[in-house]
Amino acid sequence: MKTLVKRFLAATMAASAVSASAFDATLSDPLAWLYADSKVASAERLGEIDVPANGVVDANLLINGLKPGVRLEFEASAKDGEWHRMIAVPVKRNTGPRGFLERRLGENKYVARRAPFEVFDVLEPLASGAIADPKETEALYFRMARPPVGAKQSDIRFRLKQGGETRELALKVNVRGVNLPPVGKDSFKYTNHADLGSIATSHGLALWSEEHWAMIEKYIRLAVRGRQNMLPICMFKQLPDGTVAIDTPIFERLLALYDRAGIWYIEGPYVAGFTRGWGSSTFSTVYTRKVTTSVEGALDLSRMARLMQSAIDKYGLKDRWIQHVADEPGGKNVPEYRITAGIVRRYMPGVRTMDAVEEPSFAGALDIWCPKVDAFERHRVLYDNFRTNFNDEVWCYTCCVPGGRWMNRLMDGELLRPALIPWVSVMHDVTGFLHWGYNRWQIDQKQDPFKEPYPKRWGGSNNGHSLPPGDTHIVYPGKDGPWSSARFEATRAGMEDADLLRMLRRRDKAGTDALVRRIARGFGDYTPSCKLYRELRRELLNRLERQ
Repeated sequence: MKTLVKRFLAATMAASAVSASAFDATLSDPLAWLYADSKVASAERLGEIDVPANGVVDANLLINGLKPGVRLEFEASAKDGEWHRMIAVPVKRNTGPRGFLERRLGENKYVARRAPFEVFDVLEPLASGAIADPKETEALYFRMARPPVGAKQSDIRFRLKQGGETRELALKVNVRGVNLPPVGKDSFKYTNHADLGSIATSHGLALWSEEHWAMIEKYIRLAVRGRQNMLPICMFKQLPDGTVAIDTPIFERLLALYDRAGIWYIEGPYVAGFTRGWGSSTFSTVYTRKVTTSVEGALDLSRMARLMQSAIDKYGLKDRWIQHVADEPGGKNVPEYRITAGIVRRYMPGVRTMDAVEEPSFAGALDIWCPKVDAFERHRVLYDNFRTNFNDEVWCYTCCVPGGRWMNRLMDGELLRPALIPWVSVMHDVTGFLHWGYNRWQIDQKQDPFKEPYPKRWGGSNNGHSLPPGDTHIVYPGKDGPWSSARFEATRAGMEDADLLRMLRRRDKAGTDALVRRIARGFGDYTPSCKLYRELRRELLNRLERQ
């Protein structure tokens, strides 16, 4: 009897040793967060994906139980795919219920996970199918654009190897007979505001050097790859006598770069800003800093408007130009903004103006409203009225606000939220989306976006009121160029869906809106289920195929 017991214990220990040394892996949905402590057993598994003929196939691979420091190799049967190593970012504080950071821990009940945690957001491109120094848990992102047309169903097989251990996984890809509209004039309007100076500083390049220009192009091409079709443009310089002129070499080179990369819409630069800090009652002109309602300020403003109009006429940009006036005016700025915007519109006739404006009392002062998603919900009836009576257009945006249950692109909300923003936008006839933070990590505070997802302070306030995790950026400053993020790719997926939904909605508005409402009734009312999302995307493509 003792001999049998000894043999049983020996066999059990041997089996445990084999299990402990073997690694485990699974395919997981790229619209569900992976964390540094995620386990294969509880991952949001992905076995099948439906894509339009020229869409994007992507998946995460979560791997547990690796031997640290022992080379990990991987390959896919689809040889034209791209591999990325996912890098975890530490999140030490959660977004507050209204926005910014929580002032009291635990007050935001709608976070996907309580801090502290490490979330796999960074997507580092890999030059080869191997990681020389893996950790015990690794996450990989696989991306393949434009699956073969006509290949209605295929399997992509993945093979992972470490030492003598191998794991094989398979993803069923259903390529549907639907063509996704290309990024450009007719795709859903989408902009992330890039900081060109930050590109130079972050990569150690001299401003406007040839190396800087080459890096700018990389950032812009990544934006377009994420379905961004518009960008602000730099065009002014201040002369020694204090007046403002167009910096023609920079403007023309940026314009050519936009054309080459596929940016269609051009955002004219802000011509005014708050006189004495955020929220002050008056605006002053950029560069010359004259109050816009003064005689001197009005003259400077009119000169800038005429300069931009001359450039629009010279380069044939009227159909592509959208002009900003001043960012985020509030209720107490209505008279000042009306005068300031009126001067710009007088000297730029027919050019549409757009700002992050959400107070209905600005009615008639601009052409394109861009409220935060929560403000849109509050004033939706009035925005519908403006569209009907003024022929206005309505976009939406997110920033440090809103928090809580509202859709945003932050690191502690469900990753499905940014993918669903375009779904709700289409249902509510919102025609564009703006976010200020493409690469706006705060250089002056030495913010390292890989280690600090929010700046140490904001506007002189304490850290309890600082920006929420991920608000400052949606890409990362990689070793040789910008790196994408899980949030950026989730937004891209939603932008693809926006164009597909618009195609269907032109033929069946009621049916399309009913489809959207099955997962999202509004920007603050949605079902964060990747399984449901995949089912509805399949149904969306089914309906488009039948048309």
